[in-house]
Amino acid sequence: MKLVQFWHDSTPALGLQTPQGIVDVQAEAARRGVSAPADMAQAIALGDEGLSQLAPLAEAARCFTSAPLAPVVTQTGRILCIGLNYRRHAKECGLPLPPAPVPFCKFSNALAAHGEAVKLLPDYKEYDYEAELVAVMGRPARDVSVDEALDYVYGYTCGDDLSTRDLQFARGGQWLLSKTFDGFAPIGPCLVPARELDPTALDISSQVNGQTRQSSNTGDMIFSVAQIIADLSRHFTLMPGDLIFTGTPQGVMQGYPADRKDWLKPGDRVSVTIQSIGTLENTFV
Repeated sequence: MKLVQFWHDSTPALGLQTPQGIVDVQAEAARRGVSAPADMAQAIALGDEGLSQLAPLAEAARCFTSAPLAPVVTQTGRILCIGLNYRRHAKECGLPLPPAPVPFCKFSNALAAHGEAVKLLPDYKEYDYEAELVAVMGRPARDVSVDEALDYVYGYTCGDDLSTRDLQFARGGQWLLSKTFDGFAPIGPCLVPARELDPTALDISSQVNGQTRQSSNTGDMIFSVAQIIADLSRHFTLMPGDLIFTGTPQGVMQGYPADRKDWLKPGDRVSVTIQSIGTLENTFV
């Protein structure tokens, strides 16, 4: 099952991605006289019960929508990110493997949807892409073990941890300002429930204008999704709807030789593809 959100009267509404199109969950549920969550926040709150309500709606559905997609999660308290979490990415950057996950944050203004155009400010030039698997928390998690950590995940989606390298290094290597411009956390196109995926062995790639830049597998992660959640939950309570960008593999432009760097610019198109989830695509203006 693949869950999406789309814009309905300027409000995110829940949909189901099917081969026939996007099912309008509320319209389809009303047609059948059944209950179903109205948006992703309600779906997360209902957990397995909500998924059970949603699954039948994709079969022989009649109510489809062509409305533009919204970010798959909109009502989130935190966007947590993990830096330097793929072995080959650390190697291309010439950096040692970190002894523990390296977290930083983005803010909700950075969220963008599949298909949305992201604005690049003219103040900077070194704009970079970062394909990432994003975990969406499903229930509060505090001091959980690695073995039980994945039980707290609601689902997974694709993300692009966009970065402004010239700002990043001009400020001494700090990451927050350089990564949380408006629209700098695209997620989507859909969310796949956690029970349907193994996050430890997913192919992940990115393309810029159709040219492959990153190609790896989540098996190259230094810290697994479970280890990340366990580590973060030892320090604070993770909440439903929290997004965790789990790091990017090798192939980002920052790792290219100086004479081959080709930073993102207006008119470019970036695609992030993750096995069993789909492809997130954004253009830049």
